[in-house]
Amino acid sequence: MKNLSKYKINGKTAGRLCLLLTSLLSCVVFAQSDEVVFSATGDAPWRLYLGSSNNWMVPVSGPVTTSYKSKVVTVNRIDNAGKADAIQAVWKNGLGQVYWQEDNPRDYRELSEQGGALSIVIRVDKKPKKSVDLKMDCGYPCAGSLDMTKLLKSVPEKQWFRISLKLSCFEQAGANLSHIISPLVVATTGAFKLSIADVRLLRNAPEESVIACG
Repeated sequence: MKNLSKYKINGKTAGRLCLLLTSLLSCVVFAQSDEVVFSATGDAPWRLYLGSSNNWMVPVSGPVTTSYKSKVVTVNRIDNAGKADAIQAVWKNGLGQVYWQEDNPRDYRELSEQGGALSIVIRVDKKPKKSVDLKMDCGYPCAGSLDMTKLLKSVPEKQWFRISLKLSCFEQAGANLSHIISPLVVATTGAFKLSIADVRLLRNAPEESVIACG
């Protein structure tokens, strides 16, 4: 496991990101109380969607799903450690988003008070042309949005790494942690290609993966 050098987001030190080789992704150990949003096993209750201005809620199914009446955003199932165990989201011009949602809102205030974080294993396949926001959605217009553009432009392409964002960062950005319907929304208006292999809410995220609030 390899560490990247320190990065800064909006002038603040983000901390070292933990690069994960494909062969090591399955070796990370998590506490029983941690919540899986997306993983290779596919057994999480959260459903994956994509959206654009024509339809903000298109369920992702099958090997390829594209935004309604447009090609603003496409999600492909890709192989990582196993068969179709990760996704690759491809954005073109226009606002598009990829997100996980569940019918019943969740309350993450206690997890936040314990220092919990949203932890994501990602790979930048094509650096973003425009700003990229990572959000926790608490029901429109409620959301906590973090600008991750500088980080995503700085990291090496085509290498897996884990980033962890404290839930308190999303709360400071406007999220109501007592009513989260989407723990992760990725949105941009420009060309961008991002792969995601794992999304979790962790009580104790790996220290080297935690980045500062923007």
